[in-house]
Amino acid sequence: MQDIKRLKSLNFFSLIYIFFLVYSPFTYGQTETDTIETGIRSGTLDNGMRYLIHSNKAWEGQNVSMNLYVNTGHELEVDGQTDISHYLEHLPFAIFLDEATAAGGALLDAVHSGKFPWQGHTHARHTCYLFLFDTVGSEIYTAELDLLSRIIGGSLKPTPENLAAEHGSFYQEYIHRNGPLGYDEERLFWNLSKIYAPPVRPEHYYEHVKGFDWDAVSSFYKDWYHPQRATLMMVGAITDLDQAAQDIKAYFGKLKATPAKKLDHPKLEYLRRPNQLIQLEQLETDELELSETNIDLYWRNQIPPKSEPKALQHKWMYEMLYALIGDHLRQIPGNYRLHYKLGIDKEMRLPALRLNFTVFTGKEQEAVQQVIAALNQLKKQGVDEAAYQKYRQRELKAIEGRDTNALGSVLSTYDQRMLAEESLEFDQLALKKRWLNGLSCDTVNSELKAFLNAGPQDIGILVPKGAAVLNLSEAEFRSWLQQPEGDNIEISGVPQTKILPDSLIAQLPQVESKIIETDTLGGRVMQMANGLRVVLYPQEGAPLNLHGFRNAGARNLNKEDFIKAKLVPEWVHTSGVGAYSHFEMQRMLTNLGMIYGKALYVNQEESGIKLKAPAERLEALLQLAYLYLSAPREDPGAFTYWKEDEYFFYKRPPYGREENDLQVLSKKELEGPNAGLTALARYEAVQQSTMSELKQIYLSLFQHPQEFVFLLSGDFKEAEVLPLLETYLGNLPVSINQVKREEEEVNTLPQGTLKKAFAIPGILPSDLNLKIQYTYPVARDDWKAQVNLQLMRDVIHTRLWELRHVKKRGLYLIQALAYTDLDLQRGNFAIILPTVAGMENNLIKDMQELVSRFKEHPISVKELDAIKSRFYIVGITGKSIIDKGYSHYKWDLQLPDPEAVKAYLEGISPRDIQAFIQEKLIPKHRYIFMGKGDPEVSN
Repeated sequence: MQDIKRLKSLNFFSLIYIFFLVYSPFTYGQTETDTIETGIRSGTLDNGMRYLIHSNKAWEGQNVSMNLYVNTGHELEVDGQTDISHYLEHLPFAIFLDEATAAGGALLDAVHSGKFPWQGHTHARHTCYLFLFDTVGSEIYTAELDLLSRIIGGSLKPTPENLAAEHGSFYQEYIHRNGPLGYDEERLFWNLSKIYAPPVRPEHYYEHVKGFDWDAVSSFYKDWYHPQRATLMMVGAITDLDQAAQDIKAYFGKLKATPAKKLDHPKLEYLRRPNQLIQLEQLETDELELSETNIDLYWRNQIPPKSEPKALQHKWMYEMLYALIGDHLRQIPGNYRLHYKLGIDKEMRLPALRLNFTVFTGKEQEAVQQVIAALNQLKKQGVDEAAYQKYRQRELKAIEGRDTNALGSVLSTYDQRMLAEESLEFDQLALKKRWLNGLSCDTVNSELKAFLNAGPQDIGILVPKGAAVLNLSEAEFRSWLQQPEGDNIEISGVPQTKILPDSLIAQLPQVESKIIETDTLGGRVMQMANGLRVVLYPQEGAPLNLHGFRNAGARNLNKEDFIKAKLVPEWVHTSGVGAYSHFEMQRMLTNLGMIYGKALYVNQEESGIKLKAPAERLEALLQLAYLYLSAPREDPGAFTYWKEDEYFFYKRPPYGREENDLQVLSKKELEGPNAGLTALARYEAVQQSTMSELKQIYLSLFQHPQEFVFLLSGDFKEAEVLPLLETYLGNLPVSINQVKREEEEVNTLPQGTLKKAFAIPGILPSDLNLKIQYTYPVARDDWKAQVNLQLMRDVIHTRLWELRHVKKRGLYLIQALAYTDLDLQRGNFAIILPTVAGMENNLIKDMQELVSRFKEHPISVKELDAIKSRFYIVGITGKSIIDKGYSHYKWDLQLPDPEAVKAYLEGISPRDIQAFIQEKLIPKHRYIFMGKGDPEVSN
């Protein structure tokens, strides 16, 4: 970016910047190619298309990025066109792969080798097409230029097969990105702003997408795709910039400027709108014990100035205000009585700060008033000098630390400015630095007060049917926002940073211990008087990692406690330990620079604890381990809070719920004890648990130090750590509760093929998750078999794109997984295909053909070499000394040396891979599972 900093003013960039443009931001003056300085070429063609080429020797050896930005997106859609701009973005890639498949040569080789990434992004006002190539003049380079020139020249002509296939893949992308969960929120957003076309109900979405025939698509395409609405950028180590500029002229210069529809900016209209209250009933809710209300409060920005430097300062000021407000609100002291989730939305789909509340229905007023009290306090007192300087110094440090020679940094800068419709001539980093240096805390507080005084202008409420807040008038709701002077909440105070009080430490005697041996990894093994073993792996300059585990888990309990054992870590995490609640623990560890999260874990085979800390926090780390393994809090309020929190978790899990449930159910069919829990089983188990039950399970799993092995790595000295271990881990209590080992280990597999379908809550009737899995025995110490498994997966993955683009199966996402279950000593290779109902038999046949092809024809040496270069060796050899120590003490397993794995990889030939596939991927090892929607569950 050094070259960007010294860009000279060009006619091409000399515009008076308007943040919310009424016309296309790409209709600038026309110039011939200009040489700004070494490494830069830029200009505007006669048809209005802009281009910029940026080269830097520092980027040699990396791919060159070719990015086309077209000024079109969701904001230009009208009723009936919802998401058509995104669908249109899919089509060029489908066409490109059709042409690569037909032409063969370097283009197809690049696809097969995995060296040909491409991406598309559709935003509110821009669509981006991103390609990579090696060198100017290459076959891939010219193919990309040809495709991009057709895109903006009005010559995009997908086949009917392309259109039909993308209907399926586009719908699946909507499902994969949790589109159905966002429908109500999108409906509220549309009512507040009218910026995008109205959303489509999830059960109608697939039919809506199938209506994107060529007449519908081409109508949108002809309205918004034109040369004068496009910018092409090439960034990389380009040796001949003049030739690249000539190529751009050759491919794009002859395209005609075509009539384009007027582009209005709806965000400007939103800022001029009067205050709003939107109340909507949620269309569908789960029939669960609890229900939730969602409330959005919007503080609108002001209309920005037209001068670009001033507009940038305007933007930076709001970024600062949002950050300061967010920092302040995060300091609201949590408690177990008032339970709500507060999100601060910085996506800026609207030019406004959005606070999003998710709160249990009936408790809306209390939650809103607590946040408003904190905002009123901030408005009255302002941010203090320390908070302001913390933000300011962080921004200045980011400017100074910007790597202006990194290709990724330059691409990110270009991308941000293009999407924000900002010109490239300003040295924004220097301008922002001067602006920050000229600010004062008083100025920021003045802006902050004015901003908070003005709002919230808009209120959006989404509630279940029959909720009282539906009948609330705007005046009544806004009365919640008017807090009396005495309602400020206590946020300030000296943070607690001492994990154990001195009085408790004084009660912990230093127990006896001895070093009993040095293990095969060089670790020093320490034996405590209570039977616990600690293995020390000193590593100079490394942070601390502590992993303690015991070979007793959920599988070893009676069947009634099996599911509840999986819930114990979350209960402890939410309740806290010792004298500290969940909220106090989070704040204290944050102040100590330690990671706060679930420390305890329980799986089928073991129970354990994992903690991390900076090297200087050694004693705090061991104190924390002592608390987690000796003193969980038993707080009825915290227990109720945990059950409520699990409701939020169930409604919006951080993983794909349907895919998780299919994995769980299929593992159960394979008679594996490591199946896990479905989302509904977890939720129901939480609601049915009692605190006394979980306490007894906790004692039986975690308070048996004589069966634990602790692995400690990081920067410490043995003489320093021994007395601390004797004080804290040496005093861990021993419970009289004993694990009942009633269940037997299962190591068998069903004989022959297995095919089963499951009805999974949350899947719409049109959806299908298909899982084709090969499972076979693999011994723990057979690391070569584990390498072979991963290679088979990687080889077959090179052809999976054909299911979408050659066979036109309408797939969006294909997952190929390979992993070895060391407890069960099984190798697993699975292909997961989210698709639409009715396609399963075709896909099963396709996969059989694909595997048969590799059995008959080995992969090429060139493709195998590319796979080997990307092979994830640490997945076999372990990432750290803790990984190696865990394998050693868990299974008496020695992980292979990386050089041994590399040597083995080097010797594997395409014929070897062919033999592996012929031996392992056979019908008796194949199991097929399907997750289908159930109309009675889904609607």
